[in-house]
Amino acid sequence: MVSVRREDVLALSATDLALCQRCPRLLAYKSEGKRNAWKVGIEGSGERYGSLFHTHIAEAFFKDMGDAAAPGREAMRLLLSSRNQGLNEGLSELIRTHYFNPFLAARGKELKADRLVAMAGGTALWVRDLAAVLEGIPSLRRNPEAVLPRVFPGSGRTLEAFYAYEDGGALRVTGRYDALIFNPDSGGACLFEFKGYRPTDPTVGLSQSLVYAWLLERATGVLPSVRLVYLEGGEPFAFSEAEVASILRGLPPLFEAARGVLLCQKPLGVPASRGLCSPCPWDGVCDRDWGNRDFSLSAGVAPLPDAEEPRDEGKKPQEESRASEEAEGRERMEQLLRTLEALRISVIDEGFVCGPCFVRLKVRPDAARGTTVRKIEARMDDLQVQMDLPAPPMIQAQGGYVAVDIARSRRQTLSLETLIRRGEVNRPRSEAAFPLGMRVDGRVLWADLAEPAMTSVLIGGTSGSGKSVLLRSVVVGLLLCAPQDSVRFTLIDPKRVTFSDLAELRALEEGRVLCDAGEAMEALGAAVDEMERRYGLMEEARVSHLTDYNAVSGERLRRRVVIVDEYADLITHKETAKELEQDIQRLCQKGRAAGFHLLLATQRPDAKVVTGVIKANLQLRVALKVASKSNSQIILGEGFTQAQCLLGHGDMLVGDGSYVERLQAPIADVALLAREAWNR
Repeated sequence: MVSVRREDVLALSATDLALCQRCPRLLAYKSEGKRNAWKVGIEGSGERYGSLFHTHIAEAFFKDMGDAAAPGREAMRLLLSSRNQGLNEGLSELIRTHYFNPFLAARGKELKADRLVAMAGGTALWVRDLAAVLEGIPSLRRNPEAVLPRVFPGSGRTLEAFYAYEDGGALRVTGRYDALIFNPDSGGACLFEFKGYRPTDPTVGLSQSLVYAWLLERATGVLPSVRLVYLEGGEPFAFSEAEVASILRGLPPLFEAARGVLLCQKPLGVPASRGLCSPCPWDGVCDRDWGNRDFSLSAGVAPLPDAEEPRDEGKKPQEESRASEEAEGRERMEQLLRTLEALRISVIDEGFVCGPCFVRLKVRPDAARGTTVRKIEARMDDLQVQMDLPAPPMIQAQGGYVAVDIARSRRQTLSLETLIRRGEVNRPRSEAAFPLGMRVDGRVLWADLAEPAMTSVLIGGTSGSGKSVLLRSVVVGLLLCAPQDSVRFTLIDPKRVTFSDLAELRALEEGRVLCDAGEAMEALGAAVDEMERRYGLMEEARVSHLTDYNAVSGERLRRRVVIVDEYADLITHKETAKELEQDIQRLCQKGRAAGFHLLLATQRPDAKVVTGVIKANLQLRVALKVASKSNSQIILGEGFTQAQCLLGHGDMLVGDGSYVERLQAPIADVALLAREAWNR
């Protein structure tokens, strides 16, 4: 037996070990204080809701099952004693009556309707799975009073065990499992883990649960089966005792890799799945920090052995998803080439790339056979018909090729949290930057309001284009990315619905969202007055910029961001139109140095609304889907007519009047703000 020296004992939690299994370098970054490291490779919006589900529903249920005096326990006994009701049906009613409905009464008002629906769906899936597990314990029905206490030991508890290294060191491993069910009929057990986020790769959740299983076996001598239940939907991932035993053989290399991280050894291993590199904010810089990744992969943590992918067709691992993208891209390219050949247009295949909502097919006109860009553009309608497309393809000349953008068969949702994480590497060093959208190649475009070319923004798009979602994303993105309490907002919303979920923000200058035209005019006038006051202060301090003034004066003047949704509703009032235009012009022309920034949005981007004066002073242009070519040109500039071909729901073109770039806008979960405030 290897002797263990106290001074050589290291310590990690099951959560940390799961992170190490994904990538030892991520654990190293987490140990340096980078809290977002654990999120790499995990998609979804369920962290907060998963926590609420676990605390108020699942954990409460398992706790009551271990308490003979709890009403839920008595209801379960009566259900098991009844012969007139199926277990799934009865358990659903029990959970709904004793746990879900009380949760709604206590916390439901603070959650959005779509998240409540998600929680209800996730709870229903869990109940169905739980009923299936309990059906495998026949003695529960025969003698519920005697068997029930043996099946439910109560809610999860913290376990601890030591792993001894060959050289005399040791790793102290701790973890708290969520819930456990014993099967007195078979002598086995079932370990439940409840997750909000659903990972692209199921082994993300499995590795953590396997550590719990290892700890449980050390403590009780029983190796459990494992079930991973995800609030965001889909069938639970289930692993039998035999599968768990087989996979556990991969834990020693994981423990060795974890020690390497704790001892700051270099080089550190690379991810078990190289697909993690693409969404990782440190991709491209981790070699500098932790050593060259070109060393033997044996230095990393290999995938856990014998871990077959769980049989869940709805959620595929990242590698399979990429393979699916490749297949879709190749199929679309072959279809395009066949169609162009039938139309007697000769092109050269330059490859393809899959974005969140469209596939970009790259072709080069065959000049030797008389093919030009205009020839391809002229057959846009023919391509839509012959390729059976739901919308016309967008065709744009790019450097070295012509891009033919075709809607994907199944578009991907892009969360603001994902965008921030992926864009961390190229994030500007500015307090006025936020991620605007994702390029087709996966890179993030940051908008920096402190830059002269981006200080004021025009946003146009028809109903359903994603304009309101984009505006909320701008607000949330700025609040998440800016230094704490450094930005104040004036939100003007004549429709009264765009910013309703942001009405309680402490960062609102006026303390509320402004919906009345008169209040909006007063706020814009006050903003102009404050801007002029700041210029007076900067003149006295002999500085020319807000940042310099804050540095030399010791005073903290915050950046002010004015966002006007449905600008057309304000400009159409003849009595105030001229004054409004003057205030906007002054803010756009002089606002940047004083820390003022303006975003104007409209569903009606016509010449009467977006006048030449307004347009000339809005540097950055964002066009979501519009109704006509003329609307597209009014927003983006002469010659840019493609916005009518956009797909809606955040698909957008961004430019400055001389160029355009296609992006996918993110969806912002306002709950991110509360989570970030807690982390700060």
